[in-house]
Amino acid sequence: MPSPLPGMDPFLEVNPRWELFHAWFVRELARQALPKARELGCWIDVGRTVYQHEPGGEVVLVGEPDETVAVDPSSPRWSPAASPSTRAALAEPKAIHEVVLDPDGPERVKQDYLVVRELGQFARMLATVEVLSPANKSGNYVPRYREKRLRCLSSRAHFMEIDFPRGGDNPSRRVFAELPPTSYFILVARKTDLGRNEEGYPLRLPDPLPVIGLPLGPPRPDLPLELGAAFGAVYDLSIRPGSIRYADETPPEPARDAADAAWVSSVLQRT
Repeated sequence: MPSPLPGMDPFLEVNPRWELFHAWFVRELARQALPKARELGCWIDVGRTVYQHEPGGEVVLVGEPDETVAVDPSSPRWSPAASPSTRAALAEPKAIHEVVLDPDGPERVKQDYLVVRELGQFARMLATVEVLSPANKSGNYVPRYREKRLRCLSSRAHFMEIDFPRGGDNPSRRVFAELPPTSYFILVARKTDLGRNEEGYPLRLPDPLPVIGLPLGPPRPDLPLELGAAFGAVYDLSIRPGSIRYADETPPEPARDAADAAWVSSVLQRT
């Protein structure tokens, strides 16, 4: 059963719905765009950024979960090294601070994104696509994402940022002061010889999700990303029938303005 709303669905903006939707959406964008990307001599990878909240309060970049290898102290291989008959004297630490980790593991935020590369031996990166989550816009993880975002904007690769969560702060929106505030926003940073052209795509709650061209650089045309088609497929895959009680639930904060609230109410009444 499809979403009753014609575009983005604010009822998805709560976990665990959002985490499931985000993971499916990034991969569905890649799946749908891959045939055209191959025609253009390109490939689409799904990357993952993992941020970890350390006990001391610092947020660090961990990387891919599979690249983190845990040591099991109970393993027979994990035992003190045998003492040789002669060895150099080891320095003694002047201080030892014990760090006790949460038994459930440090808090982590995982963020999937798309990377478009050329096919061939030297896979030059042409563009990246970020689909924002609430952690990218508010909380302790914002500075780390902003650093990554700045690296993307400063690189030679084109960049697209899809902002669906309504809450939190997004610096991309402040760049386009001439545009009216909207629930959703898409930024495309198209690189040029002199720098970049930043393109803003504001989306209101009633708007159907558009097809956005992801620049790959000349002589290639833009790669079309069909956000509406990907959303429809992902809603069917990630939302169990009846799991959203539209008649009883209220979308999470921030509160909608009166016009949007009335519009959503009228749509739900008709469906």
